[in-house]
Amino acid sequence: MSDDAIEQALLDAARLEADENVLVLGGQSLALGAHERVGDGWVYVVRPQVDELEELLGEAHAAGASGVAYLVGESPVLPLPDGAVAAAVGRVVTDEGALMAAAEELARVLSAGGRASLAEPDVAAGEELARALEAAGFEQVEVEPVGEESVVSGRLG
Repeated sequence: MSDDAIEQALLDAARLEADENVLVLGGQSLALGAHERVGDGWVYVVRPQVDELEELLGEAHAAGASGVAYLVGESPVLPLPDGAVAAAVGRVVTDEGALMAAAEELARVLSAGGRASLAEPDVAAGEELARALEAAGFEQVEVEPVGEESVVSGRLG
């Protein structure tokens, strides 16, 4: 299945609303898709490499997108304050054994009732992420297959 289908599934599962702030762990098309849905809300794109962010920033300027911020970081240590966003979408990138830290960090930056929608390469990885999210306080956690991948979503309790 295409990256477009995964991104569409991520955005749909996050149930983004107008004027919400959202965290995007991933690429530019996902950030622009989130921006279209939240309108005047902010989209915070977090990537581990500065050169990736510079490329994404250039693409955003070319597309005329405002309200998009680019921050250096990774899912186990997100550069946002507590409760900063209503939703998080994308891919959790962790070193071996850091999945629980990433789930706890997502719970920290989400506001009460915040939603997470994350892609994993297969169902087994999706199930592992689902368990980590549940342990971090997420409720209504679901794993949905999308082609070869899975989309894991949940709401912070």
